[in-house]
Amino acid sequence: MQIEKITVEGFRLLRNVEIMLEAKSTVIVGRNNSGKTSLTDVFDRFAGEDGARFRLEDFSAGARAKFLEAKALREGGAQPDVVLAALPKIAATLTFAYEQAAPDLGPLPPFIIDLDPGSSIAIARVEFAATLQTAHFLFDPPPAPEGADEVRHYYRFLREAVPKAYSIQVVAVDPTDPTNQRRFDGVAPLSALLQCSFVRAQRTLDHSRQGDPDVIGKLLGKLFKTANSPSAAATDQSLAAELKTSVDAVEQEIQGDFDEMLKGLLPALAVFGFPSLNDTELRPETSLNVESLLSDHTKIVYAGQDGVHLPEGYNGLGTRNLIYMLLQLESFHKGYRARPTRPGSHLVFIEEPEAHLHPQMQEVFIKQLNEAVSKLSEAYPDEPAWPVQFVVSTHSPHVANAATFEAVRYFLSAPPTDSEGRQTAVKDFKKGAAQIPPEDREFLHQYMTLTKCDLYFADKAIIVEGTTERILMPRLCSLVDETLTSETQLARQYVTTVEIGGAYAHLFYPLLDFLELKTLIITDLDAVRWADVPTKKGGTTRRLVKCPVAEGERTSNKAIEVWFKSPTEGAADGDADGDAAADVSEVTPLSLPEVVAKTKEEKERGSRRLAYQIPEEGSDICARSFEDAFVLANPDKFDWPREDDVATEAWDIAQGLPKAETALKYAIQETEWNVPLYIREGLIWLSEPPPPAAASPLVAAGGSAEPEAEAGQL
Repeated sequence: MQIEKITVEGFRLLRNVEIMLEAKSTVIVGRNNSGKTSLTDVFDRFAGEDGARFRLEDFSAGARAKFLEAKALREGGAQPDVVLAALPKIAATLTFAYEQAAPDLGPLPPFIIDLDPGSSIAIARVEFAATLQTAHFLFDPPPAPEGADEVRHYYRFLREAVPKAYSIQVVAVDPTDPTNQRRFDGVAPLSALLQCSFVRAQRTLDHSRQGDPDVIGKLLGKLFKTANSPSAAATDQSLAAELKTSVDAVEQEIQGDFDEMLKGLLPALAVFGFPSLNDTELRPETSLNVESLLSDHTKIVYAGQDGVHLPEGYNGLGTRNLIYMLLQLESFHKGYRARPTRPGSHLVFIEEPEAHLHPQMQEVFIKQLNEAVSKLSEAYPDEPAWPVQFVVSTHSPHVANAATFEAVRYFLSAPPTDSEGRQTAVKDFKKGAAQIPPEDREFLHQYMTLTKCDLYFADKAIIVEGTTERILMPRLCSLVDETLTSETQLARQYVTTVEIGGAYAHLFYPLLDFLELKTLIITDLDAVRWADVPTKKGGTTRRLVKCPVAEGERTSNKAIEVWFKSPTEGAADGDADGDAAADVSEVTPLSLPEVVAKTKEEKERGSRRLAYQIPEEGSDICARSFEDAFVLANPDKFDWPREDDVATEAWDIAQGLPKAETALKYAIQETEWNVPLYIREGLIWLSEPPPPAAASPLVAAGGSAEPEAEAGQL
């Protein structure tokens, strides 16, 4: 059996989110403060081993007002069950899939309460909630001090009242009838069903800072404790017994001459003249504990030369981090197998595995994680494989892009509204990617993998067509920033620039809609006209050729063609506004004057905006590409006659400009110039706050609001 789906309600930003889990590894990505850590924390509190407990601050901000509503109901004489129903809860719901023909379902049967013979789903729900017997603790605060805010005083009282009134409760839910539920006494059924383990982001591996430099060595004590368990594997128990025998032999030797020598350090009590102590003899007895020896007195060293070995802290942080994580996985694995009754599922949360790892090692880690499960299980050939599912949260494009699209869950946090805190959603790439044609999906994944694209983690994005714009973009942004307020300057925001080429920009439209990432797509007008072109055989053929905009009949730019196609085109393929399944060959091209005449509003679509050449202010001359737009915006930087046909002259100059050299010259040497108007308008739009989130063709999200933590779904 495996966990197919997790639903979290009422916890920080995770007000009501649904996360589909892969059979092996699920990768959680997203910007900072989007809810990734909260997902780990909620399971740590429900099923962790460190004793962490919920508190008032863990309730979602929007849900805390329910305490006031319940208090008002009670004071109004409402029935106790009505008051109880009004109180907020923190809950996690796990949907298990199992094989009906399996000979042994382990601890799952108590949670299978439906009567549908064809069902293979069981639902377990764990809640942090009040009961009828304890809810009264929430409603009798002491009188507020004179002049104190009543609401603040009540919430202050709730900090101590919530732990008294609330407890963890486990429920089985009928998947065919959610009202049919079975409540258990205590949390033992959940412990039997699910084991959770955690590799935290803060691993204290740096010996030059506060913390233990021998953190890896301390794992040996934990591994011995697991191996010494009566329910551990026979090979592990045998090794633990040998270690104990070896230590016992050392202990007996120590208790001979060594203890006699220690006795000389003790005072002879008789000399103090206390009669009651005359017959008492004190003597030392040294005992050794294997677990303590391993935890406190055994260190990991790296083999050196001439018997001089390097301490654990002398190796690089990346190597230590990888070794630590691998030993943690081995510890979790052995701990699972050593349990008297093994849980049906094991969730392992790994936070930020990329810490201190170089890019290649990051990619190898996520690719080999599933292989590690097979390797660890090989040591137990007569037992079932380790039923572990990994949930990996990361800020690294190397880790994220090494995973398949289907394994990625994107945590999105939108700006707060007037009535709620920040709205957050978790988007499922498995669902969203289904709306993208397979060949385009493969291209996007390969592109993001090869370029280490960080669209998952940026606040905003700029997509450019070529090298010139990419090199110049930092300077373009800084020049535009000089005209903006300090609050909206692009330098104060995490804006990523992605170079994708004009032939592929339209393939990114559905992905950008899915991410709801405010994005400026900068492309070229690419004017073309029909002309008779000589062939090698001496004849002519009619084809589209490049030309100045004044001579152009249409654009050859697919990004522009797809952007302005009819809203109904492509809808049959599952894309409401037609972008996802666009077949460019079926798009009726607009005339070039129509494209140039498009308004700013027509160049905006949800969270993305298109920018291509337009006439500079006070002019009716339009450029074809970035290079001639740059010439027209900065005529004094170039030597040209500027006579009758200025547009053609600018285009001719642009043809002779080497792209990379020109970009480097104006990015580094000559830094004072005018930004072409079409880019200036686009960057000003990008600098402004994102628009309110709207349901995109790929979005089916569960919302959440919260000012201080995290959440989400697609």
